[in-house]
Amino acid sequence: MFDSRGYFAFGTDTFLENIEKKELQINKDLTTFNKVYRSDEDKALSSEIQEFTNRYFNESLPSAIQYKREGQLEELVEMSQSGGTQRVNDVLQSLNSFESDVQEEINFIYEEKDEKTSTSQWIYFSFLTFMVLVFIVLIRLMMKQFGGPLKEIANVSTQITNGLFVTDVPHTQRLDEIGLLSQAFEKMIRSTQDNEQELIAQNEELAAQQDELNEQQEKLREALSTTEQNEKMLLRMNSFIHSISNTLDKDQLLKSIISNMVEITYSSKGLIWLIDGNQTASVGLSETEQIQFKQHFPDSGMFEKLKESSLSHQVMRDTSTSERGYVEQKYKSGDLYIPIFSGKREIMAVLVVTRIGSTYSCDEVTEYQGLARQVALSLEKIMLYEDSEKQRVTMKNVMNSIHEGIQLIDNKGNIISANQKFCEFMSCNLPDQLTNMRYEEWTRRLEGRVQEARELLAFIQGAVHEKNDVGISHVFELDGEVKRVIQIYSESLIQNDTKLGTVIVYRDITKEHEVDQMKSEFVTTVSHELRTPLSSVLGFTELMLTRELKPERQKKYLTTIHQEAFRLTSLINDFLDVQKMESGSQEFDKKYHSILPIIQDVIDVQKVNSDKHVFVMDIQTEKLSVFGDRDKLSQVFMNLISNAIKYSPEGGKVLVRLYHTNKHLIINIKDEGLGIPQSAIGDLFTKFYRVDNSDRRKIGGTGLGLAIVKEIVKVHGGQISVESTLGQGSIFTVKFPVIEDVYVNASITMDKGQKADIIIIEDDRHLAGLITEELIERGFQIAQYNKGEEALIMIEKLKPEAIILDILLEGEMDGWQVIQTLKANENTKDIPIFISTALDEKQRGLNLGAAGYLIKPYQPSQLTSSILQVLLNKEKNGHILVPEEK
Repeated sequence: MFDSRGYFAFGTDTFLENIEKKELQINKDLTTFNKVYRSDEDKALSSEIQEFTNRYFNESLPSAIQYKREGQLEELVEMSQSGGTQRVNDVLQSLNSFESDVQEEINFIYEEKDEKTSTSQWIYFSFLTFMVLVFIVLIRLMMKQFGGPLKEIANVSTQITNGLFVTDVPHTQRLDEIGLLSQAFEKMIRSTQDNEQELIAQNEELAAQQDELNEQQEKLREALSTTEQNEKMLLRMNSFIHSISNTLDKDQLLKSIISNMVEITYSSKGLIWLIDGNQTASVGLSETEQIQFKQHFPDSGMFEKLKESSLSHQVMRDTSTSERGYVEQKYKSGDLYIPIFSGKREIMAVLVVTRIGSTYSCDEVTEYQGLARQVALSLEKIMLYEDSEKQRVTMKNVMNSIHEGIQLIDNKGNIISANQKFCEFMSCNLPDQLTNMRYEEWTRRLEGRVQEARELLAFIQGAVHEKNDVGISHVFELDGEVKRVIQIYSESLIQNDTKLGTVIVYRDITKEHEVDQMKSEFVTTVSHELRTPLSSVLGFTELMLTRELKPERQKKYLTTIHQEAFRLTSLINDFLDVQKMESGSQEFDKKYHSILPIIQDVIDVQKVNSDKHVFVMDIQTEKLSVFGDRDKLSQVFMNLISNAIKYSPEGGKVLVRLYHTNKHLIINIKDEGLGIPQSAIGDLFTKFYRVDNSDRRKIGGTGLGLAIVKEIVKVHGGQISVESTLGQGSIFTVKFPVIEDVYVNASITMDKGQKADIIIIEDDRHLAGLITEELIERGFQIAQYNKGEEALIMIEKLKPEAIILDILLEGEMDGWQVIQTLKANENTKDIPIFISTALDEKQRGLNLGAAGYLIKPYQPSQLTSSILQVLLNKEKNGHILVPEEK
C-alpha cells in the first residue's frame, strides 16, 4: 500500500518492483494462513483477504497505474474517492483486529501454562520426599536383617585370608538368602581347605621337580656356554681363514695374519717372520724391534728348538719397563712362539704373540697351533701363486722376446694368448688386448692388412680344424708403413690325447726374402761381371793364339788381359772378404800408419784409369795417424774413390778433404756425379744391394764394395756415412779415432856418432816406445828401426850389446831373414838377439840362434830381466841364458 502510494506520488518504477514482490509475499502468507488457521471465521477472513487481494492487484492497482502513467490524475483521485481507499483501509482494519484477537488468545494460553506448571512442581517435590523417607526405612531394615550376618561372614572370610583354619561358619541354619550364602560359603571354605592341602602336596612335589629342573638347567647352561665358546672359536677361525685367504699379495697376507692372530689370541702385540726372504710383519712393534728379531732370532736356541720339536713354546717372563707403562710393580707376561711348517714338514715361518700381564693356557696353545696350520696353507698357497706368477711372467717374457709372432687359439679359434710380436702384426699395443678376442674379430683385423687374404684365412681355418698337414706353411705379405713378408705355420696343442688348442707361429722372413731376391739378382750381376772380363781374356787370348800380331799389339792385348785378370781377382777378393767377414775369420794386421800416403797411392792408381776427372786433396790437419791394417785401409779408399769415378761418368772434380775434430780424423770423398736417391741411402751399405736405377745398372758392380768398406771401417773403430743430392753428386765421410802421432824416429835415442847398447827392430811404434822407455830407465842407450834393411846397416856399424827383433817388419825383409843375415855375418853373429813377436814359433827362433823368444804380449820388465841376465853371463863365461817363457 505504501509502495503504490509512493509510485502515485513520485512516479518511480522502483515502487512497482516492490509492489510485485509484496504481491508474491502476500500470496505466500495467505497459503500459510490457510494451513494454520482452519476455523470458519478464519476461513471467512482468508476468503475476504484473497478476494480483496485479487481485485486490488488485478483490477484496481493496474487501473490506477495506467491512470498515473497517462497522467489522468483526476480519474485516479476519483477512483480513490469512490471507495478504493476505503476498501483498503477496511481490509487493513480487519487484519489488525484479527491480529489483536490472536495476540489475546496467545496471552491467555501462556497464563494457563504457567499455572499448570507450578502445580506440577509441587506434586513432584512431595512425591520425591516421600520416596526418600521410604528408602531410608528400607535401608535400616536391610542393615538390621542382612548387614550383621554378612559382617560375621566377612570376618570368617578375613580369618581364612589370614591363614586361620575355620571350623564353623555362622548363620548356616538360616533359611533365607543369608543362610544359603553361609552354607555356600561354608562349602567353599571346606573345598578351599581341601584344595589347599592338595596344593601343598603338589607344591612340595613341584618344588622337588623345580630343584631337579634347576640342576638340569645348570647343566644345560654349562653345555650352552661350551657350545657358544665353540661357536665363537669357529667364527673366529672362519673369520681368520676368510681374511687370510682373500689376498694374493704376500705383504698384505703377512699383515692380515699377524693382525688377526693378535686379535684372536687376545694378545698385546705380535710378529710373523717368513724365513724365505727374511720378511716380517708385526703389530705393536717398532722397526728397531723387528730388525733386532731378524738379526738375533735365527741364531737363538729357540729357533732350533721350534724346528726340532715342531711344537709351540711359551716363555713366561717379567714384563719390561716399557710394557708396564705407568705401573711400577712387576708382573708376568707370556711370549708364545708358534712354528709354521709346510706340507713337507719344513719350517717356513715363525709366529710370535705376546700377552702382557697374563699367559696362554694349554687349550689356547692347542687352538692356536690349529690356526698355524691354516696359516701354513695360506703361505704355501701364496708361494705357489708367486712361483706360478714368476713362471707365467717368465713365459710371457720368453714369448715376447721371441722374434716370431706366436698365437694360441682354442678349438673355436678364439685367442687364448699371444705375444708382443703378434700384437705388432695386429697393430695393437699390448698382447693382453688380444686375449679372449673372438675368431671372427681377429681374422677380420688380420684380413684388413693382407692383400690376398683368402688363402691366409683358408690356412687359419685349416689350423683351427686340424686340417693342415705337418710341415705345411703359408707365406703372405703384411701391409703397413713397411711391407713385411710373413711365413705362417701351425701346430696342435695336445694334452692327454685331447686337443686343447692350436699354436700359430708368424715368422717375419722379410730380410730372408730380400736376401733371396738380392742373391738372385747377385747371381745375375756376378755372372755379368765375370763374363765380361772373361770374354775379353778369352777373346784376346784367342786372337794372340790364332793370329800373328805385331809386338806392340801383343803388348796391348796382354795389358788388357792383365787388367781383366786383375779385375777378376778383385771380384774374387771381394767375395772372399765377404765370406771372411760373415765367418769372422778376417784378419787385420794393425799398425800405426799415416793415412795420407795410403790415400795418395789410391789416387795415383785411379788417375791412370780416368782422364775425365780432376783429383784434389784438401788437407786441413796434421793428425793423420791411423791405427789399422794398411792394405784394408787402402781397400776402403780404393772402393770409395773408384765409386766416385764410376758414378761420375761425365767426369768432374773428386775432392778428398782431411780434417779432424776432438775425437775423430775425418776424410770426405766428394764427387759431382749422379747422386743417390734418398730412399736408397738406408740400404746402401747392405751386402748385394744395388740402387735400382738404369743408369747405375749400366755401370755395373756386385753390391759388395760398400758393405766391405763399412765392415773394415767398423773394425778400425770408425764410422762411415753418406750425403747425396740426386744429380749433383755424393759425399762419403769416413771417421777414424784420433791417434796422437806416436811415430818414433829410428835415431830418437841415439845421437849421431854415439854407440847404441841395444837396437830395437820393431814396426809397432807403441810397443817400440814402451820397450825403449823401459830400457832407458835401466841405463841403456837405444836405437830403434822399423825396417830390417836399415837395421842391418846400423848393426854392422854400431855393434850393439843386444838386439830386440820383431818377425813382421815393414820393408822387404822380415825378422827371420834379419836373424839369418846377422848369424851369417862374422861381425854380428855373437850379438844376442831377443825375438819379440806374436808368432808362436819359438823353436824355429832358437834354432836360428836367438838368445830369447818372447811371445806378445809380455811384461817389459820380463824382457829387461832376460837381457840383463844374458849380458851378465856373457861377460862371465860366455854362456847365453834363454829366459823361460811364462
